[in-house]
Amino acid sequence: MSSQNSRPAVRLPRTIGAGLHERVRQFTVGGLRAAAFWTAVFLPLAYVPVAYLSDSAGALLALLALHLVSFVLGHEHNLPDAA
Repeated sequence: MSSQNSRPAVRLPRTIGAGLHERVRQFTVGGLRAAAFWTAVFLPLAYVPVAYLSDSAGALLALLALHLVSFVLGHEHNLPDAA
């Protein structure tokens, strides 16, 4: 007397691919957020040397723009999940 449900459930390749896609996306977004966060943290250390060594205001404005972009992209790094 064997049961009819003794075989393990078979996962379709489509569902396997969807799960893999989600994990890769989370890993990539998490890595980009972490890189942007730490860039925003350490980028102010470059303000004084760039302001001192640069002849134009363009370099300082580019540094400020990069800091703003990294701040916006990295602002959710390591936030606890909302319940």
